[in-house]
Amino acid sequence: MIKKKLFFTVTLSVLLSTAVNAQKKDTYTRKIDSIITASSPLKFNGVVLVSQKGKIKYMKSNGYRDFEKKIPLKTDDQFEIMSNSKQITAVLVLQAAERGKLDLHTPIKKYLPSLTQSWADSVTVHHLLNHTHGISDIHKPAAFKAGSQFKYGNLSYMLLGDILKNTTGKSFKELAGLLFKKLDMNSTFIYNSRNSQSLVPGYKSENNHFEKVKETFLNDDLAPAAGVISTVQDLVKWDEALFKGKLLSRNFRNRCSLLPLPLSTMFSGKKVWDLGTM
Repeated sequence: MIKKKLFFTVTLSVLLSTAVNAQKKDTYTRKIDSIITASSPLKFNGVVLVSQKGKIKYMKSNGYRDFEKKIPLKTDDQFEIMSNSKQITAVLVLQAAERGKLDLHTPIKKYLPSLTQSWADSVTVHHLLNHTHGISDIHKPAAFKAGSQFKYGNLSYMLLGDILKNTTGKSFKELAGLLFKKLDMNSTFIYNSRNSQSLVPGYKSENNHFEKVKETFLNDDLAPAAGVISTVQDLVKWDEALFKGKLLSRNFRNRCSLLPLPLSTMFSGKKVWDLGTM
């Protein structure tokens, strides 16, 4: 009788625990659903994925990949991730530095000898990585002394793409492709006009009316700054690899954690995505 009572108590506890967890998950799901399906102040059109400890907790798409034809979005649709591409370029640069191909604190003139402006003798790779270089145009003087101010832009990452090619012998597209293959990011690639695959076209919204963007501003030169195409599932793989130390050795990550922000945030345990500048 005691054994039966004990079995019943344990079983009841497990069932109650499962029910509570299911209720929490259901509440959690409903809360996110209510956000992505809201029509005010702006309709959300996209894909949302929430993961925890390597497991997907929530993944849904909302809206259309083609408004005119009313084709719904799918969770495996590919998007231009825009400035989030910079994080991938930064890792490629750091990998090259760890292999001794380049030095983060060496002036970029060494790696880009064709530059003629005097700032090339003081701006370092590190300055390019964290947007403290002061370069507004490669044919003009710097806007400020390297390291003295922060000014976000795409130019520095376009230059980093050139530095990678000159120091590794491979183009940014080749290096990124090898990295994506290593991480099984099979739906991720570098934009080019001849290979859009299932890329979702861009839309702009005015008063909750979506209008298709006829031409992307992406091109081959801009690829290291904004040219990566990916899916939410592949970005989870990237996120896990980055924060679990699969891309750089622990020793090198510790050295990078001592660098000034924002580069050090990549290795601080905080998951920082540059969503506001896409």
